[in-house]
Amino acid sequence: MDVTGKMAAVAAAMASPSRLKMLEALAGGVARSAIDLAAVADIQPNTATTHLQALCRADLVKVLKQGRYRYFQIRNESVGDLIEALGEHTGDRKSSVAAPMSDMAFGRTCYDHLAGWLGVRLTESLVTNGLVTRVGNSFELTDQGAVFLGDLGVEVDDARKARRVFARACQDWTEGEAHIGGALGAKLYDYFHGHSWIRKNEEYREVYVLPKGRKNFNSVFGLDLG
Repeated sequence: MDVTGKMAAVAAAMASPSRLKMLEALAGGVARSAIDLAAVADIQPNTATTHLQALCRADLVKVLKQGRYRYFQIRNESVGDLIEALGEHTGDRKSSVAAPMSDMAFGRTCYDHLAGWLGVRLTESLVTNGLVTRVGNSFELTDQGAVFLGDLGVEVDDARKARRVFARACQDWTEGEAHIGGALGAKLYDYFHGHSWIRKNEEYREVYVLPKGRKNFNSVFGLDLG
């Protein structure tokens, strides 16, 4: 199958509200069972299985086996980016200075990195303070940024060694601007989560800022979370 044929197959696999609901639920990178995804899409489990098979054939979703149990997960970060891009393309989104009321719009995971208002504001802070620069579809750390994040405790060297894009410019569907994805985005998220700045809704994608994070996002990155 040529590239055009593969693109058509992916588009056909996504051309269903039920499948898009399941992909959206999986976009945070967490593996979920077919029963969970059936509930998310408000369909019967046997129907969900049929939809998941279509998503697997299109290479959008993969199966993880744990004993006799099967779980489903999006294939990789690029699928998460695709879902974000689709949402951004179909909505009239504008970047907002004030934090939005919706939990999903405020902060969420996009595969394994931080998205939403919080992710975009963090990215803007890093750019404004000369810690990262935008280069095409990616971000690059400046020398100052590498020292700053390294001193903070972010595993920058490990991010550079990862076999993936270092700092992808991922278009945010609720903000209409880019947040930092890729290996660096994942390490930033790991740092914030591991140091109790944020907490993730384990059932879905929303991210909540904890009191420690509210203080530190302000003092370290200049983000006023109210």
